[in-house]
Amino acid sequence: AIAMDKSLAKELFYQHGIPTPAGVHLTKGQEDPMSVPFPCIVKACNGGSSVGVAIANNEKEYEAAKAEAFRYDDNVVIEQFIKGREFSIGVIDGKALPIIEIAPLVGFYDYKNKYQAGSAVETCPSELPADVTENMQKTAEKVFKASRLKNYARMDFMMSESEEIFCLEANTLPGMTPTSLLPQEAAAVGISFNELCEKLMQFSLERK
Repeated sequence: AIAMDKSLAKELFYQHGIPTPAGVHLTKGQEDPMSVPFPCIVKACNGGSSVGVAIANNEKEYEAAKAEAFRYDDNVVIEQFIKGREFSIGVIDGKALPIIEIAPLVGFYDYKNKYQAGSAVETCPSELPADVTENMQKTAEKVFKASRLKNYARMDFMMSESEEIFCLEANTLPGMTPTSLLPQEAAAVGISFNELCEKLMQFSLERK
């Protein structure tokens, strides 16, 4: 529930010193201070699969992005746009898996690029220096702990052109088809899809 609310999750990241893009929360009908410079990202506060998410490069695009986001939620998050490389890290029982890099062929990792085959190149393990890999994995584990998560989740990151890392959010119900990101990461350490499903169920049963 905490992770599903993008505004609440961002507040939690701030409190725990987790690097995340600067952003503000806006409620429908509230006066908009527009304190985030262009380009910025506008997101429906609660949702998934990048529905109600858009990049705004100017005032016209910003107003259109807000109108679209408010179709899905009365609360939105407007945050700093990070230009760079996108990554995702699964965490199982508090321990990070190998990092996967996501490179959309066009645009950003929106709904279409997530679900249309061939729309993005996914590389796992990602090609990163060892120290950057370790830092990002430790940050993912910190997000898992700070968000009071259990069993498994997947953290999304951006790395800027100056190689700063930013955690975007925690996905508490990540895709679980054999070709989804989390199963790809598990496969990189020799865990088959069936074994992964069995492991996650076992963790849940042990806690119950």
